[in-house]
Amino acid sequence: MPYSRTIRQILAGTLVCLALVGLAAAYWAVTGQNSLLLRDDNPRIIEAQRAILRGGIYGRGARPLAITVDRESGLARRYQHPSTYSIVGYYSLRYGVGGAESAYDALLTGAQPIANVTDYFRRNILNQPQIGTDIMLTLDVDIQDSLARALDGAAGTAVVLDAHTGAVVALVSQPSFDPNSLDADWSELIEAPGKPFFNRALQGNYQLGGNMHLIWLAQAIASGFDLSWRFTGAADEVDLGDGMISACVIPPDSTELTLGEAFAFGCPAVFESYRQTETALAYADMLAPYVFDDPLTLAGFPQPEAIDLAADAGSLSPAILALRDALGQGSLTTTPLHLATILAAIANDGLAVEPALLSDLRSPDSLQWQPQPLGSSGLRMMDAETARGLQHWMRAAQAKLWPAAQSPPLFGAYIARSYAGEETQLWLNGFVESANDGALAFVVLLESTDEVSRILNIGRELHNIFSYRR
Repeated sequence: MPYSRTIRQILAGTLVCLALVGLAAAYWAVTGQNSLLLRDDNPRIIEAQRAILRGGIYGRGARPLAITVDRESGLARRYQHPSTYSIVGYYSLRYGVGGAESAYDALLTGAQPIANVTDYFRRNILNQPQIGTDIMLTLDVDIQDSLARALDGAAGTAVVLDAHTGAVVALVSQPSFDPNSLDADWSELIEAPGKPFFNRALQGNYQLGGNMHLIWLAQAIASGFDLSWRFTGAADEVDLGDGMISACVIPPDSTELTLGEAFAFGCPAVFESYRQTETALAYADMLAPYVFDDPLTLAGFPQPEAIDLAADAGSLSPAILALRDALGQGSLTTTPLHLATILAAIANDGLAVEPALLSDLRSPDSLQWQPQPLGSSGLRMMDAETARGLQHWMRAAQAKLWPAAQSPPLFGAYIARSYAGEETQLWLNGFVESANDGALAFVVLLESTDEVSRILNIGRELHNIFSYRR
C-alpha cells in the first residue's frame, strides 16, 4: 500500500516519543525528584514549613524566649526578651534561621526519623501537623537583662559561664536586631555598619592586648617567681612600633610595682621586664595550655571569623614583633567566649569545661523536661595552685579598682586594653562565687572606646548584680 511506509514512520516516531516520555518520567520519579522537591521556591516545602508547630525556646526556669502563636494569618514566631535576641536568633520562612533557632533546628521542627508504624501512619496517612520539641537553654534571663542594661547600647559583648559545668548563663552581643520584625527590616540589617547579625562573643576574633598580663602572671606563679619583687619604671609607656603606644590602663600610685600590682593597673612595662627574667618561659610554650589555636566553641553556632594580621606587621623588626606578641598585640587572637573559658578554668581550680547552652528537652507528648548532659569534657589549663594564685591576685585587683565597693570575699576582676588598627577595646573580666550559682566567670568587651570610666562603671554594676544574687 502506498501509505504503509509513512504509517510505519509515524508509528516508529510515536514509539520513540513515548519511550522518551517514559524515560523522563522515570528519571523525575526516581533520580531527579529531589532537584524539584528541594527547590527553595517549591510551594509544597514552603507550605509544609508554614504548617510546622515549631517547638518553644525557654530560658532557665522555663521562662519563654521564643514561642509559636496561632494568628489569623497562620502560625507565627514571637520573641519575648530583647536581651536574648542575639543568642536566640531568628526564624523566618523567607530568610531562614540563625542563632539557637539554627543550632537546634532539627529539634525545634520535629524533623526526626520515623520511629515506628504508628509514627508513619500519623505523618504520611493522616497528615497530622509536624510538632517540634521544646528546648530549655541555660540562659538566666535576669542576668541577660542586667548585662544588656550595663552595656547601655555600646558595641560589644558580655559572656557569663558556669565555671563547673560550662553552662552559658548569659551571652549578649550588641548591636543586635529584633527578630519580630526581621522580614520588614532585613535589607537594612544586612547593610547596617554595626553588623547586627555578627555575634561578637562567638565570631569576634580580637587581639588579647592587656589580657596577656593574666597569662604572664599565671606563668610567674607556676614558675615560683618572687611576687614581692618590685619592678622600676612600672608606669612607663611601651613603644610597639608604627605609632602604637601601650600604657597603663589606670595610672598607678607608684613607679615601682610588683607583678600583681601591675596586673591590677594594667601596666605593660612590668610584664615586658618580667619576660626578660630567667623564670619566664618562651612565648609559644607559655601559651600552649590555653589552646588559642583550637578555641572552645558552642556546637552548632557560627565559628570564629578568620582574620589575617600578617599584613599589619609591615616592615617591623623581629624585636618589635616579639614585643607585640608578648604584650598581646601580635598575631594571637581570641574570641570572648574562649577567653571566658580561661576565666572559668581559673575559678574552677585550673580545669576548663566545654561551653554548653542546651539544658533540657520536652517532647510534644510530654509535660516533663528531660535534662541534657553539660560539661562533656574538661581541659586542664593550669594546676590548682596556679589557679588559686590567680584568684588571689584578681581579688586584689578588684579591691584596688573598686575600693568603695563592699565586695564579697570571693569576687575578683581586672580590666585590660587592646588595640585593633585605629580602634581601642576595653575588657572587664573576672569571676564570682555564689551560693546560688556556684562559680561564675565573666568577660565584658567594649569596642571602639578608651573611656576607662565606662568600663569601671560596668564593673561596679556587675558587682552589684552578683552581690545581690549571693
